[in-house]
Amino acid sequence: MKQTLLSFFVGSMILTSVAFAQNKKVSGRVTGADGKPLAGVTIAVQGSSLATQTDADGNYSFSVPTGKVIVFRSVGFADKTLIVKEGQSAFNVTLDNSDNTLNEVVVTALGISKSSRSIGYSTSKVSGEDLVKSGEANIIQGLAAKAAGVQITSSSGTPGASSKIVLRGAATFSGDNQPLIVIDGVPIDNSVNFIRAGDDPYNQNLAGVQLGNRALDINPDDIETVTILKGPAAAALYGQAAGNGAVIYTTKKGKLGSGLGITYSSGFDLQQVNKLPKFQNVYGQGENGKYMTTSADSWGENIAKAGKTAYNNVEDFFQNGNQFDNNLAISSGGEKTSFRFSVGSVNNKGIIPNTNFNRYSTRLGTESKLNDQITVGGNFSYTNSNTRAAQNGSNTAGAMLSLFRTPADFNLADYKNADGTQKKYFSNYDNPYWSTENNPYKEENSRFLGNAYTDVKLSDIFSVTWKTGLDTYSTEGTQIYAIGSNGDDNATRLGEIKRTNVNFKNIYTDLLLKLNTKINEDFSVNALLGGNFNYKQYRANFARGRNLSMPNYYNFASASELYASNTEEYTNSKAIFLDATFDYRSILFLTLTGRNEWSTTFGRNAKGFFYPKADISYVFSDLFKESKIVNFGKVRLAYSNVGISPTAYSDRAYYTVPTVADGMTGFSFPYLGQTGFAISSVAVSPSLGPERNVGYEAGLEMKFLQNRLGFDFTYYQQKSSDLLISQPIDPTSGYENYYNNIGEIKNTGYELALNGHVYKSDNFNWHATLNWSKNNNEVTELAEGVDKLSIGSAFSAPQSYAIVGEPFGVLYAQKFQRNAQGKILIDETSGLPIYEDEIDNVGSTIPKWLMNINNEFSYKNLSFSFLWDFRKGGKIWGGTQAGLYNRGKAEETADREREYVIEGVYGPGANEGEKNITKISALRYFKNYLGNSSSEIAMQDGSWARLRSIDVSYRFTKVSKAIQFIQVGVNLRNPILITKYKGIDPETSLTGSNQNFAGYDFFNNPGTKSYSINFRVGF
Repeated sequence: MKQTLLSFFVGSMILTSVAFAQNKKVSGRVTGADGKPLAGVTIAVQGSSLATQTDADGNYSFSVPTGKVIVFRSVGFADKTLIVKEGQSAFNVTLDNSDNTLNEVVVTALGISKSSRSIGYSTSKVSGEDLVKSGEANIIQGLAAKAAGVQITSSSGTPGASSKIVLRGAATFSGDNQPLIVIDGVPIDNSVNFIRAGDDPYNQNLAGVQLGNRALDINPDDIETVTILKGPAAAALYGQAAGNGAVIYTTKKGKLGSGLGITYSSGFDLQQVNKLPKFQNVYGQGENGKYMTTSADSWGENIAKAGKTAYNNVEDFFQNGNQFDNNLAISSGGEKTSFRFSVGSVNNKGIIPNTNFNRYSTRLGTESKLNDQITVGGNFSYTNSNTRAAQNGSNTAGAMLSLFRTPADFNLADYKNADGTQKKYFSNYDNPYWSTENNPYKEENSRFLGNAYTDVKLSDIFSVTWKTGLDTYSTEGTQIYAIGSNGDDNATRLGEIKRTNVNFKNIYTDLLLKLNTKINEDFSVNALLGGNFNYKQYRANFARGRNLSMPNYYNFASASELYASNTEEYTNSKAIFLDATFDYRSILFLTLTGRNEWSTTFGRNAKGFFYPKADISYVFSDLFKESKIVNFGKVRLAYSNVGISPTAYSDRAYYTVPTVADGMTGFSFPYLGQTGFAISSVAVSPSLGPERNVGYEAGLEMKFLQNRLGFDFTYYQQKSSDLLISQPIDPTSGYENYYNNIGEIKNTGYELALNGHVYKSDNFNWHATLNWSKNNNEVTELAEGVDKLSIGSAFSAPQSYAIVGEPFGVLYAQKFQRNAQGKILIDETSGLPIYEDEIDNVGSTIPKWLMNINNEFSYKNLSFSFLWDFRKGGKIWGGTQAGLYNRGKAEETADREREYVIEGVYGPGANEGEKNITKISALRYFKNYLGNSSSEIAMQDGSWARLRSIDVSYRFTKVSKAIQFIQVGVNLRNPILITKYKGIDPETSLTGSNQNFAGYDFFNNPGTKSYSINFRVGF
């Protein structure tokens, strides 16, 4: 394969050189209307593959056949064409500025491009270059700190881990709060395929491994632009699938008249842990100052005084990770046909031993104008990826739980006995070295994405567009627990193997009839009437074998106890929709949208549901065109009412296999060789409808001083009603709960985007952007008789709830009793705090505001940029840190040769209200006070100031006739993190991206920082 590509590459260069030798050489200089040279202008021979670009001084030179037309093209300028005549060899060209504000287009719902002037709702645009510069392999994580109103949370820094995106807050209790992900106009699946056994009643997201979200299958190097449709108004045309907004990715394509182009890029990334808790290495294993091998704690003897060695187990465990990125793209554009073909690879070795992620992708996009009326095209990609992940979380086989708790007088690195069994300091925890080697989770995914489309121009007014797309993948996962591991489900240490298989298929089709006409000199209409069909198929199989008969033989034939379960879902939806924009003098725009949708998730005979939307855009700056200060001004107003559908098969009560849990273990049928089924305990409303998300939005956009400064301000209010809740009912009815549309959530917020060319000259430019957003979330209604709604099975404390008057997902845990002045009440006898009888509100995980500042500098061919990311507020349950206090491992616990007094006042008793002076031992202070992970003391502020990236690059232009440019660069990701949070990087989530509750840190795998060098060459 490598030899074939090399031969093709060399042959292309030879043919290109021959073509240059046979043609007439022309040269010249390209400038703007202000006389300044323009770099990077594309000069192409129309109808040919011949093309070049201007250098930093605006100069160009290439060979052109006599009589051919050459086109000068650059973003922000009007195209200019010239004919090469006999005897002419020099062309100095001036390009006129185009009205960028007027002509700039935004890719919106259904992949429809609209003028930015006409859009009456807020959108954010991120370039594909910014995704690549982020250094992230995941196109979701690559959006972090790139736009206002967008919150990205990485589950961990391990290879292939998931990232979660939420736009303008949570809008549903039980559904997915993430936006719809769209590639080239076709929605794709972005789920996390966490498959659990049918007999498992617990939330396995609290343990196990961090799986990837399926958007990880997309190569960032193939992305041209990203449009973020943050509100329901922006995504109304997608109906129930985009009730939480949509993120539209548009891939790179060949351009007509651009000629042949080949780009190759390569990068190397060195990765390290970016933040860890601080540990004490003074005291070893044991209790009460004595060494005890039966203890899991580090309250033992002083290691140095005992003449022992203290080991840096945590620092020594992590390795330097690395990542290799390679991408090759070949594009060409003739007079009527263009194409782009790319191949790419990512090979990531993690900071945790024996972890990795590898992705291999290829993509082909092509488009052809068959004649002046018909255009056809398509995009096709295939991705193969494989992951090896490490255990984390509340997991006795988890790498971090054992690593962080290991006493400093035990050498973890000496982890294996002669017979291959593990050495461990405490019998209930696996040695992390041994676990990552012998308890792997391996996953392989194969995915195909494709779409084909046809545009037919029926007349000057009407056209028809048809597009159909397919998203299909197969994922196979294998989890092994070796004999002797503590990780098996039934805690027998006899070994276990789990195999999962997921097959997904999504078929999506749009048919659009478009109208574009001028009614008179002042009015025009741009409209479409369309229909849509969407079919989804999801099948998952789970198989488990326990009690393995021999080590290192991981086949179900080796298991004495077998279990299997499977899940199948089939859904389809149909819709018709109308979208019409009425344009008055390109100043005032009114857009009306209506979509009626039918979905099988509401039952076989469900009626359709209608979703309306309206938005207005008024470009008021046209009233004072002669102004030298104000160049552009627009006000926006938008209203929308979209839906969110229930999950498949929730429209009725089914017979299910009962599962019984006792808090530690569980069992289900088949039991003792007998099968068993019972009707679901949840009755379903016969009038089940969609959850509604009604949004109001107002915005102001302005640009000043020849478009050098600008801002975009948005205020929004979104009310999600008819949310689906299981309401408790009288058990004598035969059911325990009633599933009905009744809950409400309200989101209100502000978004501000500032941008400006701080300094601009011939050689030096400084461009800065600032994005700031604030979202206020409040649960406004629950069902009658329901005072709080659990939004996910988690620990006994803390818990995450939806509670009227509180933000969604508020954390509940043990709270201290306090007096009227807010001082903690202390038990005079024990010296410890007095707790409330019931768990209560200890804080919201939602940040108070988010902000990012990006600065970009360029001097001739040198560019430099850096991105700061800020988060204010948002609670995180620091379960890891509390556990370290409890176990005597936290750095502060080294100060244990004295007594402590907890600040507060005495509770009920003879000295009630007096200042607490009761002294307690260090053991009780750390273990029973700071180490109480179920209490409010474990809640920490998740604020941060983060230098998310630094990027430096230099571009060599016109290296030779064949080589257009060579670019070399250096990138730093997460080099600086400033936070008061004690633990790992607070951008973490134990429950991953497929759970609605967040803010949990309980021995999560840590985040990373990286230093990379990259190289790019264009031919």
